[in-house]
Amino acid sequence: MVPFSLYVHWPYCTFLCRFCAFSKARVPAKGVEHERITSALLKELRTSLAPHKDKVLQSIYFGGGTPSLAQPRNIAQIIEAANSLVPLASDAEITLESNPTSAEVGKMRDFKQAGVTRYSIGIQTLDDRTLARMGRLHTGAEGLAAVDRARALFPGKVSFDMIFGFEGQTLDQWQKELETVLKHADNHISVYQLTVEPGTPLFRDRNAQRVVLPSGDLSAQMYESAVEMCTAKGFRHYEVSNYAVPGSESMHNMGYWQGRQWVGIGPSAHSRFIDPSSNQRISSARLPDIQRWAQHCEKFGHGTAKSTVISDEDAKQEAVVFGLRMLDGITDRRFAGISGGQSLKDYLHMDRVQQYVDDGYLLWNSADAKLAPTERGLEVIDSILIDIVP
Repeated sequence: MVPFSLYVHWPYCTFLCRFCAFSKARVPAKGVEHERITSALLKELRTSLAPHKDKVLQSIYFGGGTPSLAQPRNIAQIIEAANSLVPLASDAEITLESNPTSAEVGKMRDFKQAGVTRYSIGIQTLDDRTLARMGRLHTGAEGLAAVDRARALFPGKVSFDMIFGFEGQTLDQWQKELETVLKHADNHISVYQLTVEPGTPLFRDRNAQRVVLPSGDLSAQMYESAVEMCTAKGFRHYEVSNYAVPGSESMHNMGYWQGRQWVGIGPSAHSRFIDPSSNQRISSARLPDIQRWAQHCEKFGHGTAKSTVISDEDAKQEAVVFGLRMLDGITDRRFAGISGGQSLKDYLHMDRVQQYVDDGYLLWNSADAKLAPTERGLEVIDSILIDIVP
């Protein structure tokens, strides 16, 4: 059976981080209409999964927003409904994102009983002043305590996020933060460089010169420190921003990078799948406004804003771009399954690929017909991709 994934977007947050560009909304003063939102998600789920009953669900990912603000019973309803439409694999990974506030941490056990198998916590930084400046409502100590509690309930299945590149952060501070969090780490860590996204308060602050972020050279040193320190603790740097004890990689995110099909439900959720009726690759996105999305789900069974056919050229480009975000790279076999039989050598600018191989940024295994970045290449993979992809 064809492996498949489900992404569920829970749009509400108790606070809005100054750097976050994801689709989200502050919890309304009157509270979240839990039953209405869940009902809309279930309607969209049934409409979206009905054509894919011949597949098997390898992963479900509850993202947001802050999905740990949802009621555990509603999470259970979604998992059960998904399983009734597309069977869950025996080893299915079901992840829920959480912030380390006391209210959300207190619900951890209930989420496990609801069917969640993997817990992901947004620590971001241990510096309390930076957390407050960025609009977050927890402390660094609360972040570590949340990880410790999650490890007791989800042993071997806990991940947390860290971000480097905040205003005023020094290399020494970043290294000390990493040293501390690695003592609490389970089997997976995500480490991101702070990005300034248009439309965010941080973007406006930077443009008005109210915020000065670390230089590119300092950010590169922070990235390299993360690679060195995480790998020294037994974590494999398997994707640009992700580290795992071998065997504990995020199954859901690996699906994105390896070009597997998924359906996303909830406001602003995206999907990539092959339409069983037309055999065309489809990209779709849901309405971003929560109320409009819910109304469309109630009226039409889904809140799709747009749906387009992915061209063969776009599919090939996506396969290489996402595949080379992973240290394992992309094989000809996987690429051929997307390209209609065209090889990587026939598609890419191989003269430029060879130059990056010679310079130590890429690896080309001709026996296995596999292209992969080196650790050095992974750091600058975006620049390489611009050069080698037609």
